[in-house]
Amino acid sequence: MQLLLQYANETAHLKPPQEYVPWVVVNNQPLRQVITSIFISWLLDFENFVKYVCQAYKGDHKPAACKAQSSNLSPTIYALPQPPVIPVVDFFKLALQWPPSVCRSTLNCKLPIPTEFKIHGIWAQDAYDIPVPPYDTHHPCTNPQPTILQSKLRKLLKSDVALWNQLPTLWPNLASTGSDIGFWFKEWKKHGTCSDFAQHPLSYFQSAIQLRTNLNPAMGLTRGSTYTVRQVADIVFRLIGASPQISCNRGHPIPLELAKIVPTYFTACAVVNPIP
Repeated sequence: MQLLLQYANETAHLKPPQEYVPWVVVNNQPLRQVITSIFISWLLDFENFVKYVCQAYKGDHKPAACKAQSSNLSPTIYALPQPPVIPVVDFFKLALQWPPSVCRSTLNCKLPIPTEFKIHGIWAQDAYDIPVPPYDTHHPCTNPQPTILQSKLRKLLKSDVALWNQLPTLWPNLASTGSDIGFWFKEWKKHGTCSDFAQHPLSYFQSAIQLRTNLNPAMGLTRGSTYTVRQVADIVFRLIGASPQISCNRGHPIPLELAKIVPTYFTACAVVNPIP
């Protein structure tokens, strides 16, 4: 067990950080970076690791394996294409929005405006906290192709009666235009189709609802109170054991309002008046 924990710790602290497996590094560069940054006079066999190592070797006396590789190389010059990058999900963000602030600044909302945090989406992020891109038929991230038809997604969601009944309450489309299913489909297509749930859209939405129902509706904040960003972060941390990422909206007459809480990381954005 200690050996497994040791290997896990070493893997977690690799530089550059691991993005996928197998994770092969030549001269401190991931294999795909070596391939795309070195222009060589032959087309590399993508699975021939010996060839990569020999190409990177700069010593005067090449090993026998490298000499054997050299004798088999074609003299034809090729432009080396960049290999397709398959996105790797490192974690998910559950994004929650505070309707009174969102509807006073960025959205023209339908009435009545909810007074509890609502789901904005569940976002797949990579190891650098960059959103995993959506499915692209020209550069597919998964096979078979995930659900990308709104009608098919609606039918699938309605097959889970409990989920279908919870979604409008916990994950509503706040905007006065558009429908709930249109909002859910947009979030699924943008954040779910290349995630770990790409082949399981029902689980994608079920997971978001489950995460939300396990959280305090007001995230521990009191309506009508004024907080600094640090105070909001501390309250949420005591509630869920993780620091949130906080987004603020500028509006009138309140200069800065809390618009969104993402229970993953803390980002400062000055003083907020979160619940007017």
